[in-house]
Amino acid sequence: MKRRVFIRKFAQFSLLACSPSLLASSFHNNVNWIHKPRLPKQVQELYPCLYNNNLVLAGALEQSTIERATMGIMDASSACYLFDLSKQVWRLGPELPVKRHHLGLITTKKGVLAIGGFAASKSNPWQVRADTFVLSNLEDHWHTSKPLPNPQAESGYVRIGDNAHVISGRGIVHGHLTDINSHVFFDGTKWQQAAPLPLARNSGACVAMSSGCLLIGGRIQQKRHQNQTRVDFYDQRTDKWFELSPTPFASSGIAAASYNNKVYVFGGEQYNYSINRAGLTTMHSKTFKQVWEYCFTSDKWQTLPISMTSTRHGLGAISTQEGIYLIGGAQRAGGELTTNTVELLQFK
Repeated sequence: MKRRVFIRKFAQFSLLACSPSLLASSFHNNVNWIHKPRLPKQVQELYPCLYNNNLVLAGALEQSTIERATMGIMDASSACYLFDLSKQVWRLGPELPVKRHHLGLITTKKGVLAIGGFAASKSNPWQVRADTFVLSNLEDHWHTSKPLPNPQAESGYVRIGDNAHVISGRGIVHGHLTDINSHVFFDGTKWQQAAPLPLARNSGACVAMSSGCLLIGGRIQQKRHQNQTRVDFYDQRTDKWFELSPTPFASSGIAAASYNNKVYVFGGEQYNYSINRAGLTTMHSKTFKQVWEYCFTSDKWQTLPISMTSTRHGLGAISTQEGIYLIGGAQRAGGELTTNTVELLQFK
């Protein structure tokens, strides 16, 4: 089915009509950044969620001592941080049974489901895992849940209806860590297979919309971490993927959230490689601070005239009634200048 036909038919059966886009001259008068209480620790590579009026963060890369660090000055974390939206304060939540980074969190009917991610040691900081845990009570502790069919991390994590979906990312193929197009979902009892992502990639962003989700951007490991502009929509009703308009430019390590039937994408990083005069390969990296807005019914992207307060990648984004919270992330590519910044993009 052609993109335009699909979008038109889908919009007829959904509530995805976008509010009118604001002109650049008026946009700054209608949105603004609000600084919120900082996290207790500097963190990056996080997939937070909203549960019982708390922002929940667990299983990120956290700044550590040189002795304990497994990636530069960073280490996988077992800490869980909770931000009470009513009281506007951070507190420590129940500690994870294991240390993880890139741990996916999804709010389900049974609680917060923590999925896969990487274990880390100094000799191998990228040990992809299949185990999962659930936190039903924020004052209790994590319980072991049904493991993924296969190890999976750096994926798209999203709830569609009552099901928790894990899409693409990285896993093990022929004994090697690589991008996979695996798409599975947990119905509260067991994991089931769904239509695989057409183009396997990692470090994209996933956002639920009506009876489906968008998988935005990301990068391909086998192509020297080449960033992608590709955007795919998964329709749960038909168990099919449809390609949408690409993002304004290629980025990975991004965060995304929906608000008022529009999708907002934040930040990201990029790696490029070149050959110097000596014939040696050199790597160049950069991070971004742009904010993109996507309207599903028009299938159009725009770069907003307001930017993040700093470049960041590996951050988290959560939509609330107040607006969209941005959490943590690093100002430079990789694990440099990790922050504990928490900001709210407020829409008036």
